[in-house]
Amino acid sequence: MAFVAKYFSKEYLSKQIATLSKALESVSTNLSIIALLGLALVPMVPDRAASTLSNGVPPSRSAAASVPAPVEVVRAKPVLIPQAPLPLEATLRVAPPSGLPIAAPESDATSNPQAFGSLRVLARVSRERSRRRAQAESGEVGKAGVKTAAATPIPDPKSGAAKAEPPEPDEWSEAEIITALKDCLKRIAPLGAEIEIAPAVKHEQCGAPAPVLLKRIGSGSSRVEFQPPPMLNCAMVASLHTWIEKTLQPAAQDVLGSSIVRLRGTSGYACRNRNGSMHSDRLSEHALANAIDIMGFVTADGRTIDVINKWGPTARDIREQKERVAEAKVAAKKNEKEALDEARAAAKQAEKEAAEAVKAAAKAPASKRKQAQAEAQRKKQEAERKDEDVERMENDIERRASEVRDGSLRTAGLQKLGKGDDAKSTPTTATANDATRPNAEATFLRRLHKGACTAFGTVLGPEANEAHRNHFHFDLAPRRRSAFCE
Repeated sequence: MAFVAKYFSKEYLSKQIATLSKALESVSTNLSIIALLGLALVPMVPDRAASTLSNGVPPSRSAAASVPAPVEVVRAKPVLIPQAPLPLEATLRVAPPSGLPIAAPESDATSNPQAFGSLRVLARVSRERSRRRAQAESGEVGKAGVKTAAATPIPDPKSGAAKAEPPEPDEWSEAEIITALKDCLKRIAPLGAEIEIAPAVKHEQCGAPAPVLLKRIGSGSSRVEFQPPPMLNCAMVASLHTWIEKTLQPAAQDVLGSSIVRLRGTSGYACRNRNGSMHSDRLSEHALANAIDIMGFVTADGRTIDVINKWGPTARDIREQKERVAEAKVAAKKNEKEALDEARAAAKQAEKEAAEAVKAAAKAPASKRKQAQAEAQRKKQEAERKDEDVERMENDIERRASEVRDGSLRTAGLQKLGKGDDAKSTPTTATANDATRPNAEATFLRRLHKGACTAFGTVLGPEANEAHRNHFHFDLAPRRRSAFCE
């Protein structure tokens, strides 16, 4: 009875029921969580696993359920993205030579491997210096000296830009630099030129693979200094040597009695179009280091001969002067004609008044006749004076016309003789002796201009246009026939 009273009492049963209800509630919560997790994992089950699971379903249910279509799983293939180009190898720490060797290297690399290796070193140094200078100018080199690569835009495949070929690299290849250096050595090694190898230059259409800075050229008394040193290709250096030896120094000795020791205001490479030409949209030979400008010459005895001051009046100046003289002549003739017509009319009127006064004096009464005769005599003298004025004006007009004719003859003489006075003198103020005595410095400059036509493809000077009034321009532009000299 004690057992029944203990285990079947109301208090004991109520405690057991409460404990059982809590256990059932916990089991229900866990089952709900497991069900939710199972539903969440269903999309992650592969197709084949899902088909095997369907085999466990009773036939009635599997037949009733719709069988899903097989799904093809496409896996992404790895795409190889090319890495950025590796930077150039470390800069060769070789100081650029100040001049070229005297002997030219062999054309074949195998016959003279040491010379060919030197050319390779020069080519690499030139390319590296050119690359670093281009980076410094464009601001692409950081404080650490490393070039930062800019993001390359991805072209749209639908646009035509995707089909365009990539642009060529804006630098000379090592093979091009080596070839140009070999040609340079062949050309200027025997000339005794003092040069400095300049970095290879290339900017779009401008540039040269092996330019040099020309400091001096020639030997002995014929040695000439360039101030400042122009950047030229070696073909220009060779042609300049020929012109200096065959034209410049002989003309200086013959005309000036002294040799030339310095060329002033010289300039070479410049990436630009032509100046002072109707073809100003074309690339200048200066952009290829294939041209030089010379503004003046210095003799051994200290004289300076500048082109702008010593060339003298050009054909344009003489033509403009003639036009001004002709215009002045027309205006003077017009003014003189008007003045002469007025003077003649006044003289005619004075003669008429004098004749009337004489008639009036003859008819005047005796008391007034003497006064009338005096008035008639005065008017007659006035008419004679006006006639003399007309005659003097006619003589002055004829004299000035004669002076204009003489001035035109002097102008023609200056043009024929190649007179070269300073810019302050004009053909109309030159004397007859000046017209017959050519200026030595002007003659010297004209001989230089004419002699350059046999050494260069293009020769321009003050006679060409206003842009070349103050200097000579020489270049080696290829010509079909003879040189273009102006």
